[in-house]
Amino acid sequence: MPTGLAQMATQGKEEPVKELQKAVAEQVFRLLTAGTDLQGRLSFWGQPLLRDDELTDWHQRLAALKTFLESLQPYNTVGKLKNLRVTQADVDTQKRNLEVLAQVERLPDLVADLGTTAAYLSQAEMILPNGHPWIEQANAVRRQVLDDVGARLRATPTAPVPSPASRLLQLKKDYIAAYVASHAKARLGVSEDKTKSALRKDPRLVTLRALAAISLMPTGQLTTFEDKLDELKSCAALIDSELAASPVCPHGNFRPANEQREMLPAANVLKGLDDELDDLLTAWQQTLLDNLDDPITQANFDLLQAGQRDQIQGFLAKRTLPDSVTPGFISAVQEALSGLEKISVSADDIKQALLSGGSPAAPDELRRRFENFLNDRCKGKDTSKLRFVVE
Repeated sequence: MPTGLAQMATQGKEEPVKELQKAVAEQVFRLLTAGTDLQGRLSFWGQPLLRDDELTDWHQRLAALKTFLESLQPYNTVGKLKNLRVTQADVDTQKRNLEVLAQVERLPDLVADLGTTAAYLSQAEMILPNGHPWIEQANAVRRQVLDDVGARLRATPTAPVPSPASRLLQLKKDYIAAYVASHAKARLGVSEDKTKSALRKDPRLVTLRALAAISLMPTGQLTTFEDKLDELKSCAALIDSELAASPVCPHGNFRPANEQREMLPAANVLKGLDDELDDLLTAWQQTLLDNLDDPITQANFDLLQAGQRDQIQGFLAKRTLPDSVTPGFISAVQEALSGLEKISVSADDIKQALLSGGSPAAPDELRRRFENFLNDRCKGKDTSKLRFVVE
């Protein structure tokens, strides 16, 4: 306040008293507002801005300042003001308390300046998988930024302390680049999506679906193949600028951390599925040939109708499936294989049987465990007519 007001007060004028009380009321209001800010704005990017001892000190200083200001409120007349016994030392004691008040008042602007970007980055950390290089980068930048924010918070109002905003913005840019790279790797583009659609209608897959009606076929392999094909998702619409407001693709909600399959390039997986389809068809064709060549099966040929027998024998002669696997061909194969019984086992069934009794195990012990597994599955059945299918 202007020092000349004190001289006016000694002259019996009321204006200095009014100005003093007005100033006291303003400072008390600042304190009440600061107390609210101190309670609600003490964290940044999920971390506390003040140590416990600092927080305790700030609370004590604000309380001391409030007590001092309230002690001035009774001096509301010229007569009372003449009895004021506050010394220069008493006022000087409050300087540090006033600095703390100013620091608290900077909290809203400080958090508002950086909080939006920090909130974005907090979400981003949950989207990329653990172990991603950007996560490590974010942890390092967080430590640096928290140090910078703490320095700004503790500095006097006039001290020049650089803003850490540039670190946050660069980290956000790096996240967008990392996300876009993961998105391009995990999602099919326009051309790959067309290839996927074509693969769904591929004659080889159509043939396998038809053959799946034969009870002896390992249909679990076909189910697994189609599941892997379905897991390949397409998204060619994402552009970098869309990630400025939200860290997730707005078209497909791609979240790398939630991906169930290994993050292999989707285009490579698609190419692998095309090759796998060839292998599946070849394996199923050979399964049919092996079982139709079996003497037990061939004993059933005489029971087939002439047309059915011709289809089976034509297949055995050419050693390759017809271009179009018709319902008649499927029916003929089913009839021919009707004397055989399918026993489905999974890789886990076999693994569990071999591990029964512990590991490691000697070769003879493993052989015994596997024989016990087979004997248990074959119990009470004609083993010559059993066919094991590993799904």
